[in-house]
This record gives sequence, structure tokens and C-alpha cells, in this order.
Amino acid sequence: MKIMVMAAGAVGGYFGSIMAKNHDVLLIARGEHLHRIQENGLQVRSITSGDFSSQALAVDKPPDHYIPDVILYCVKAYHNEEACEVITPTIGSQTTILSLQNGIGCGDFLSSHFGKEKVLLGAAYIEASRSEPGVVQEHGGACRIALGDQSGNLTARAVRIGNLLKDCNIDHHLSEDIMSDIWQKLVFISALSGMSCITRSRLEEVLDNEALSKMTMAVMREARAAGTASGVALPSDIVETTMAELQKHKCELVSSMYLDLMAGRPLEVDVINGAVSAIGNRFGVSTPVNDFISACLSLADKRARNK
Repeated sequence: MKIMVMAAGAVGGYFGSIMAKNHDVLLIARGEHLHRIQENGLQVRSITSGDFSSQALAVDKPPDHYIPDVILYCVKAYHNEEACEVITPTIGSQTTILSLQNGIGCGDFLSSHFGKEKVLLGAAYIEASRSEPGVVQEHGGACRIALGDQSGNLTARAVRIGNLLKDCNIDHHLSEDIMSDIWQKLVFISALSGMSCITRSRLEEVLDNEALSKMTMAVMREARAAGTASGVALPSDIVETTMAELQKHKCELVSSMYLDLMAGRPLEVDVINGAVSAIGNRFGVSTPVNDFISACLSLADKRARNK
């Protein structure tokens, strides 16, 4: 298959490089990261897959008349408009877009541009970072993708992409309720990202503080309540099981939104804690902790966007 990765950051770079072992992969990148990949290949340092150099072709925009079978859509939510301009000329009649973005609402954004029939929703469970230009690191632990059609049906497109992931030895789950999977991840990242960013601290420090640990639980309870009110089926014990996972891996977990905040980049707060607030408000669910986090972080996000 022809696979285009939009874009080759930590998540896209890792999964795209794994796929490039068996398939024709085109990485979309920019700046110094692109230059390093073009010079040396994308360097992957991985606990799960071992260290290797990806030989996938990297460019800043697709060549003319390039039509991929699959677009692995991994951009930050605040780059959606720009990314859509890049991929629009590449969308063919059989092209499938698999969204692996964080948060809530990105699938709707893509569907509004390209049609629901072309978009599959996914949730990437991976601890990865771009440690330096031209290098992505995968830190071990769960390394898998949940994917499915928003309709809940096992469509031919979903099965086809599931088979692609199987062929690439990527752990995956073909879901018949992908919105539940996405909300389960939102419960996790609203706590990890929101609490790390609002405290400007690593998760380990947050959870070792009794008051902040309780606040972390409140963030997740609000997310569960908002998701349930919107009609999403979530496990009754999701807050407790998610906290157990956060505690278990608190020394290794680092939020990408926290890294963006520390680097002065825009934040995905609108689709994470901000989404919990907005959806809670829509369905009459009180979300005071997420409201506070999203309101405070909106200032840093605005400053970064106005640079």
C-alpha cells in the first residue's frame, strides 16, 4: 500500500517508520526535522521495536498527482487547517484517512472536509517523543492503535486498515465503538496533560502531592460524566483503573501538551480539557476543574499563536 504520514512527529514518525518496513511510505515533515530525515533517514529509538533507521521518503509536501491508499493523520489539532490544505490534492476515491489525533472533535473536522465515508477514527496508545530533529523515541509500555468507523459498523475500510496494521505487526484493536475508545483515552490525557500543564510539573510530582492527586481524580470524573452525558458508553470504573495506570507509570509518562507548553508552542487544550468543558456545558454537566484548567491554559496558547 501507499501510505502518507501527515505528519512525521513522534506518533506519525514511529508508526510510519514501522509501516515502511513492508510498504511504500511518504513522510510529511518540515524544518530542521525534515532536513535531518532527508540526510540520515528518520532515526527510531524504540523499546518495543528496537533501534533502526527508517528509509521512508520525507518531503514537505506531496508530489503532484500523488494519491495514497492511506493517510495516517497525526498532526496537532491546531495545525488542522494547514494540514488539510496539504492533503486535499492527494485524496483519491479509495483514499482512507486514519485520524490518530488527541482529543475530541478532530474526526468531525476531517469529515466536514472530506466526508465521513473517508475518515476512520483512531486512538494511539504510545509513549513517544521527538527527542531532537530527525529522531523519534518510543519509550515502551502499551504501543497500539484502536481504530474504527464512527458509525460503529465494521466497514470494509476499517477491516482493510486493520489488516494493514496486522501486516505491519502493529498491535491494534478493531473497535465497534470507537467513540468509547477515544473517550477512554480522553479521560487519561485530560488528567495527564491538564494536570502537568496547569502545575508546570511532571506527573510524578503531581501524583505524589495529595491535594493534586485528588484534583487529578476530579478531572477524570468530570471527563467521564461529560462523555456519559453525551451518550458514550464508558466503563463504570474507568477513573479508578486510569488512575492506577497513571500511578504505575508516573515516572515515565510525559504529556506532549506539557512539552509544547514548556517550549512555548500552541496547545491542544481546546480538544482536551476544553472539550470536556464544552461538552459538559452542552449537556448540563458541571466541570469546574476542567473549566479552570482550560481557561488558564488558554492564555499560554494565545501567546504562542500570536508569536
